[in-house]
Amino acid sequence: MELVEENQKTPLTFLLLFTTGVVLASELLTRVLMSGQTSITNQFYWLLDRTAGITSYELLALSSILGVSMTSGLWDKHGLRKWAKQLHQYTTLLFVPFLGLHLFGLYQDTSVPFSLPSLLIPFHAPYHPLLTALGVLSFYGSLVLVFSSYLRKYISMKAWRTIHFLSFPLFLAVTVHGFFGGTDSKTLVGFLLYAIPFGLFVGFTMQRVMVMKGR
Repeated sequence: MELVEENQKTPLTFLLLFTTGVVLASELLTRVLMSGQTSITNQFYWLLDRTAGITSYELLALSSILGVSMTSGLWDKHGLRKWAKQLHQYTTLLFVPFLGLHLFGLYQDTSVPFSLPSLLIPFHAPYHPLLTALGVLSFYGSLVLVFSSYLRKYISMKAWRTIHFLSFPLFLAVTVHGFFGGTDSKTLVGFLLYAIPFGLFVGFTMQRVMVMKGR
């Protein structure tokens, strides 16, 4: 994840406002209009959790694929490096609020209860403890990566690159968490939503390794 530039601050503000609006609208809908209808409320938050979770994964996948492919020289050949970098930054910013909505949906869905500690402390959740722990650790890892981009001018290049290598195990952990912990991966479309991005990421990573060995 490259340094987040000045022109990314407006989209970030919009995304934060959008996320806040979704949360407030959800609370209004479920507490006022659906008051007392527990099953419908749980289904609403279950759908929110699923859609936000898959969306955040696809955004993280696109950001990771763009990041690793830029180091292979792919975009330079076509004069598209600047475009790829901008898209890489935007998808990084988009990933964060959808991740927040994913956690919000999990917390509000009482059919599979998730307490706040179970969402924030690894191995604390009764539902798939290992897979949930991978999700929790990935959550913290993603925050470190995003904020390190904002703090890049204050830290050394070596430190930033070291932190940036977290993106490789992070993406692997998120893939395992979503594929084996979610319900959508059991369908063909859901399977492809995980398999295709992961395959592209592995392919570009191998290409990057070969480029580095050739230098």
